[in-house]
Amino acid sequence: MLIIAHLSLMIAALLCLTAGVGIAMFGRRKKNWLPLHKRLNSAGGLILIAGGAAAFVNVVVSEGLHLAGLHQWFGLTAIILCSITWGLGIYSFKAKNKAAVRAIHRRSGRLAIIFMLAALVLGLNIMGVF
Repeated sequence: MLIIAHLSLMIAALLCLTAGVGIAMFGRRKKNWLPLHKRLNSAGGLILIAGGAAAFVNVVVSEGLHLAGLHQWFGLTAIILCSITWGLGIYSFKAKNKAAVRAIHRRSGRLAIIFMLAALVLGLNIMGVF
């Protein structure tokens, strides 16, 4: 049951975060793009943490090994990158060199999405979908 919660939460997080990145990349001409970007990515980050917690609890309950495969490492990397990206996004409003911080924020966000997609493919592979 927990593994279904993990899968559902991670897919929801990926959808929220991808929508947030898409709005930042393609919706900048709209007046309220930034608040929507913040809301979607904050919601996606919280859902991502909940999905990671579901996976952690599932491993504890099943007495498995944590970080035992590539899927787990890619997922952990995605969570860390999302956290760093979130922090950089907040910091970018106060930074002296806003352009540099925002460039790193954008790159880390895109890299996080790539790691999330890779973790999803690896997880579906573990489930036997691919």
